[in-house]
Amino acid sequence: MDYYIIPEEETTCEDSFPDGLSFFFEQVGGYGEAAEVEQVSRILQIDLSVFQEISFEEEEGYDADELDEDEQPEEASIIWHEVDKVAAVVDSFLAKIEAFPDYHKQVLHNPNRNQDLESLLQITTIGDEAEMVRQFQKLENQPLFAYPPDHGYLSQGKIVEDLKNLRQTLACYKSSGVSRFKLLYM
Repeated sequence: MDYYIIPEEETTCEDSFPDGLSFFFEQVGGYGEAAEVEQVSRILQIDLSVFQEISFEEEEGYDADELDEDEQPEEASIIWHEVDKVAAVVDSFLAKIEAFPDYHKQVLHNPNRNQDLESLLQITTIGDEAEMVRQFQKLENQPLFAYPPDHGYLSQGKIVEDLKNLRQTLACYKSSGVSRFKLLYM
């Protein structure tokens, strides 16, 4: 799944949400407080929650009549973001990274993440339920179990490049007269 940025009006601007940023921001649901984005927010003392305020729309070919009443998505779940406000968050984020260039050294990662995932897979094949629970608890008790692997996105400065690209998109929107956009996650 990826993030998509969609302006309220058509423009000639590049409407691409950087892939690296998409992966960075989507981790919140997968890892909670251990996610890189949550750790970076705490370390740099910046609120990045605007990137978790995403819109949902019906996909083409989707038949709402096939779902039970409690499964029905809300049709009016569009969240519009002000270009200037999000641009200010991006600018602040870039400034904080520039002011604290070694921030990434404080982010915790799990160097054994792939091994842990393989162990989880093996645990699920054990026939003895009590042994499965014991093995799973043993794995969960490892101090870095919940943390993501280090893909080098922060330490290699790729996040800065992606933030600058996003900032260019927002500047293009503004110069094109667009004041709002929505973020989709599909």
